[in-house]
Amino acid sequence: MNRFIVCTFLLALTMSSASSQADKNTTANAAKSKTATSFTEKLLKFLGVSDSPSTLKGPGDEVATGELWLADLDSGTTRALTSAGGYRSPVFLSGSKNILALRGTDVMQIPSAGGEGRKLYSVHAITKLVGCSSEDPGKVLILLQGGADGYPRVGLLTLSTGAATVVPYDSSSGQDLQTVESLQGWSRKYGDQQIYVGRQSRQALSGTVEWTDVFRRVKNAEPVDVSQCDGTNCGQPSLSDNKRLIVFVKARGE
Repeated sequence: MNRFIVCTFLLALTMSSASSQADKNTTANAAKSKTATSFTEKLLKFLGVSDSPSTLKGPGDEVATGELWLADLDSGTTRALTSAGGYRSPVFLSGSKNILALRGTDVMQIPSAGGEGRKLYSVHAITKLVGCSSEDPGKVLILLQGGADGYPRVGLLTLSTGAATVVPYDSSSGQDLQTVESLQGWSRKYGDQQIYVGRQSRQALSGTVEWTDVFRRVKNAEPVDVSQCDGTNCGQPSLSDNKRLIVFVKARGE
């Protein structure tokens, strides 16, 4: 009888321990999910976009640097802003038509009327300007070279000082890593419209000519080629606050 009582007690203790551990695991997983969602939602809110597509790295990645060009969505025209080359990752300043872009690790400011950029400062290890804050015009979301784990670091650049503050995320979270991968790409949804980079091709005497262009799609309408690069690789688009202008990079020497 005593042996039966002891066995029953041990079984109950084991089940209680397993249940307790399961509760802990559930709580931990819920906390981790909440952290991942918080990171993603925070960045989407910061950028003022409606979602972040899961696969964004594409042919636009072929454009490393080049000239800055501006597409006017109302008139359907494009024009060059710079001529010196070496620019990448342009974004519009919040509440302004002026543009920020990178040349190496230098953060440059370029007027939308055109002309070469004015250097503001250099930021060590910066790789990309993602976008200006829709809530705080003095902040820009950036990417920095990765740490020991190889993943890019996410940061906030303070425009007034040039100081970069790292935004932590959970590198063991699939959702966090998917968000970071999305930030590396160039496709974004703004309400009912999407801006993205797509591949083009045409036949020439020498064979098939391929290049990349910037497209805009509104609701379910057919996509419109807004960069009109016709044989030259273009990419890295960014939409203005009023959603009437797109700045992009056009490769040189093609």
